[in-house]
Amino acid sequence: MKIAFCAALAAGCLVPPQGAMAAGDSPGLRLYGVVDAGVAVTRVSGVGSRGGLLDGGLTDSLWGLQGAEELAGGWRARFQLESGFDPSSGKAADDDSLFNYGAWVGLVHERYGDLRLGRQDTVGKTYGSALEIASWKDMGMGATFKASDNYQFSNLVNYYSADWNGFQAGIGYSFDADAQDRFRASRNNRALSAGLKYEEGPLLAVATWDQLRLAGPPADSNGWPQAVQLGASYDFEVIKLSLAWSRQRNGYVGLDGADPGSLGLGLGPAPFAQGGAINAWLVGASVPVGPGTVLAQWSLARPDWRWSDGMTARNAQVATLGYTYALSSRTTLYAFAGYASNYTLDKQFDPANSHTTRIATGVSHHF
Repeated sequence: MKIAFCAALAAGCLVPPQGAMAAGDSPGLRLYGVVDAGVAVTRVSGVGSRGGLLDGGLTDSLWGLQGAEELAGGWRARFQLESGFDPSSGKAADDDSLFNYGAWVGLVHERYGDLRLGRQDTVGKTYGSALEIASWKDMGMGATFKASDNYQFSNLVNYYSADWNGFQAGIGYSFDADAQDRFRASRNNRALSAGLKYEEGPLLAVATWDQLRLAGPPADSNGWPQAVQLGASYDFEVIKLSLAWSRQRNGYVGLDGADPGSLGLGLGPAPFAQGGAINAWLVGASVPVGPGTVLAQWSLARPDWRWSDGMTARNAQVATLGYTYALSSRTTLYAFAGYASNYTLDKQFDPANSHTTRIATGVSHHF
């Protein structure tokens, strides 16, 4: 078994590096990945400063396998296995899942679309995150647009339609989103995700809707967690602009939030999970400057709830400014500075109204 696996990796290494999704369309097997590490200093008001290595400052460190086979009638079979890791320690990103970022197999046809079965991104995350300009660690679009954050669902069936004059639609359903026990039927957390995308030349426009159907919702909840996202980006060549809006209600649909209310569900603050809502806005711009690119992004998240002490939850803001410089088609140097108000990187909305700053620089290498 070990010999066969090593042979597969060797075969994948012989395939020239390409974009991750494009490579999945090519017959054969491909090994690919990203190693991204840097140095950062992070300061939280009232807590102090901390410096050290930063894993995935620009993009997550990961490795994966992709393969495809040509079938009759224009069909192709495809699969993807993808695993995250921390280059500062060599540890896996998830101790419970070897392929935490993806483990799916599917069929695709140019006329009929793309069907995928297994652990993967939701349609909402796939479409929404395409609007992101600056993906800096903990301070990217997913900081306030949690439906576009880096999360995946297990036991997920996704279908993406074929392209029609620039339009594509997608829909997905998870039978057991957090992989508790897919045979428990009604006791599973289930998820729905749908989206519409238009992409033609420099223009990208998306609309998404997500719903998480909790088997055991928290006490005093006011419905299932839901998220709507709308946005567009346009590349003018001298500058690329991105605008987005989101409304999230009754908790985070990706179960990817902090838990200051001790609900133990990943839905975010208790007042949010129990009927609160967040309106969020994002503006991003990338500008070629010299041999590299300047990336600027700002987002505002406006909550509508009160904390348990009666205080009104304040608006949160996350702003970043960074620069990337490509040493080659596979290696990029980067540096960025970020600031978050009324928001911490591990708690999102903070009752103590903390402020967080981060300065970082690093290198990202694709293989």
